[in-house]
Amino acid sequence: MSTTTSLRRARMRRFGAALAAGLALFGPLAVASAAHAAPPTAVLTVEVAPTTAAVGDTVVVTVRGSGVTDLYAYDLVLSADDLLLEPTGDAPTGPEGGYTSAVAAPGEVTISHTRVGTSPGLSSTGQIVLASVPVRVLAAGTARIELSAARLVSTTGEVTTNAAGASISLPLTAVPTPTPTPTATATPAPTVTTSPTPTSTATAAPIPTASASPSPTGSAAARPGGSDLAATGADAAAWLTSGAVGVVLLAAGALLVARRRQGVRE
Repeated sequence: MSTTTSLRRARMRRFGAALAAGLALFGPLAVASAAHAAPPTAVLTVEVAPTTAAVGDTVVVTVRGSGVTDLYAYDLVLSADDLLLEPTGDAPTGPEGGYTSAVAAPGEVTISHTRVGTSPGLSSTGQIVLASVPVRVLAAGTARIELSAARLVSTTGEVTTNAAGASISLPLTAVPTPTPTPTATATPAPTVTTSPTPTSTATAAPIPTASASPSPTGSAAARPGGSDLAATGADAAAWLTSGAVGVVLLAAGALLVARRRQGVRE
């Protein structure tokens, strides 16, 4: 009886030792697996730079995560008034060692990131830039940019949904009207008026003009050196005048004679 009891006790001791050894070997692995399978965690915040902008400017919206553990992939949805802001279409940026993309829709843009292959999940006690996306200012006002949804995935496929979204307000101004720059008008230089220099004008004495004595006309004697033809012409004119007078006297006489004869007949 005592021998049987002793054997049972020996077996129980061996089983206890084996169980203790197994727990010592596999216990840490079980604890590590449970910890490894924990869902990812992160506290998300939204920032924008610059903090003010005008119509036509481009600003960058950045989502940061702090207290990140085992983050392998995530989707971030940013929403804003599409009348004030719109994505520029440029590719977003994310952490190194992964692939980042964006899909735009009216009033929102969804940014997705995933690690590549066997890359470890993101973990950090400080802040990590999870995504940066450029947007363009369309109109003046105050734009409220909100992280409306976030989905975090761990390396084991555990999912965490962040319902409490962070947000930030961005003042937007109109395009400033350029102020015309006054044009400097040059002051005209004073004009110096100089008195005219007196010019001495020499008055020339009149040059005496020799007047030619009038040439005598009307007779051959008054024209020294006159030709015989000129003298002959003057004499012919005198004779013609005397002949005309004689003809008139003869005609008058003939008329008187004719009247006397007519009187005698009667």
